[in-house]
Amino acid sequence: MDKKSTLSNSAKKNILVFHPALAPYRVDFFNAIDKYFNAFFYFSLPNPIEQDFDQKALRNRCSFQCNYLDKGFEFFGRSFRFNSIGKIKSTNPDVILCSEYSPITCLTVLYVSFFRKKTKVYTLCDDSIANSKERKGIRSYITKVIAKYIDGIIFTNEEVANWYKMNVSKKPKILILPIIHNEVVYKENLEQSINLANNNIGRYNLLGKKIILYVGRLVEVKNLDFLMTCVSKINQNDFCLIIVGDGPLRVELEEQARSLSLLDKVIFIGKQENESLYNWYTFSNIFVLPSTSERFGAVVNEALIGGCFVLCSSLAGASSLINNENGLLFDPTNEMDLVEKLEIALNNSSVLENKIEQLRVSKMPIEFDTMFNTLINQF
Repeated sequence: MDKKSTLSNSAKKNILVFHPALAPYRVDFFNAIDKYFNAFFYFSLPNPIEQDFDQKALRNRCSFQCNYLDKGFEFFGRSFRFNSIGKIKSTNPDVILCSEYSPITCLTVLYVSFFRKKTKVYTLCDDSIANSKERKGIRSYITKVIAKYIDGIIFTNEEVANWYKMNVSKKPKILILPIIHNEVVYKENLEQSINLANNNIGRYNLLGKKIILYVGRLVEVKNLDFLMTCVSKINQNDFCLIIVGDGPLRVELEEQARSLSLLDKVIFIGKQENESLYNWYTFSNIFVLPSTSERFGAVVNEALIGGCFVLCSSLAGASSLINNENGLLFDPTNEMDLVEKLEIALNNSSVLENKIEQLRVSKMPIEFDTMFNTLINQF
C-alpha cells in the first residue's frame, strides 16, 4: 500500500516541498520531513546549477518519491514553473516549504494569500551574513515584499536571522537549521569507506604525512590560488595538500603548483562522490574552506563529522559551526592570517602513522536530530 494512504499517515499534516534540485546535503533533512509529515516533493531541475551529482545514488537514499516540475523555463538562472499551482491544488497541503525568494516562492505566496489563507508558507534561506548584506536592488525589494506575506523563514544561523529581523522584517517566524547531515547516517557512510581510505593512504604514499584537505569545485570563488600561495609559505615539509574536486581552473591550479614548487606536496584527486569522497574525511588532519563567498558550505559539516580540524573562511555561512575546539576562522583575503593558522593546525597535528581501523570522534558542536526537532516543534 502506498505510504500516503496508510492510517498512520492519515493523521499527519500534509506538506508540499518545492526545491530547485536534490543535493546530498539536503537528503537527511528531506527524509526527516517525510517521516514527520505526509510529504510531497517537487524539484525544478535534475541537478543543482553548476553541480552534477549522482542522482540515482541520491534517490536511493531518499525515503520519499522525487517528482519534477517540468513545465516552464529558465531565465537568468531562475526557474519559472507553470504547474506549481496545480500541485498545491492536488496535494492540499497544510504547509508549503519553498526555497529562497524564487519565482515559485513568489507565486506560491501570492496564490496562498488569496485562495488558501489557512495554508502556512515557509521558505529556506541559505544566505551567509555577507550574502545577506550584499543583497541589493530587485532582489532586496522582492525579499521585503515576501516578508510581508510569508509565515516563516528557516535560516542557517542566528547571526543571519538577527540581521534579517533588524534590516528586513520582524513579521515572519524565524527558525534556525544549519545545512547539516544526520550524523548517525553520515557516520555509517564514513564507516563503509574505511577500506577505500586505507587503499588511498597506500596509493598516494600518505603515511608519515599530515594531511590538509580541500573538497569542492575548482572555480574562482573558492579562492584556491590563495590557498596554494599560503601553502607554499608554510615552513614545514611533512604535509600534503589533497584537492578533491574539478572545474575550469584545474589546469591553471596545476600550473600554479608547479611554479610554486609544490608538486611533491599537492595532489589533485578530481571530482569524487559517495565512498570515493567520504573516505578522505576519515583520516585528513585539517580541512580548509578558503572561499571569498560561500552561502553555507556543507563540506565543513562533513569534515567535522569525520573528525577533521577545520580552517574556515570567515565569509562562509558554515563559519557558524566553528568554535574554539574544532577549528579556526580566517580572513580569505589575508595570506598571513591563513599561513599562521595553517601552521598552528599543523603543529597540533600528528603525522599519519598507520592505516585507519575506526572512525574518529565527531567535532560537530550540534546534532541534526536536536536541531530538526526544535525546528519542527515551531511549525
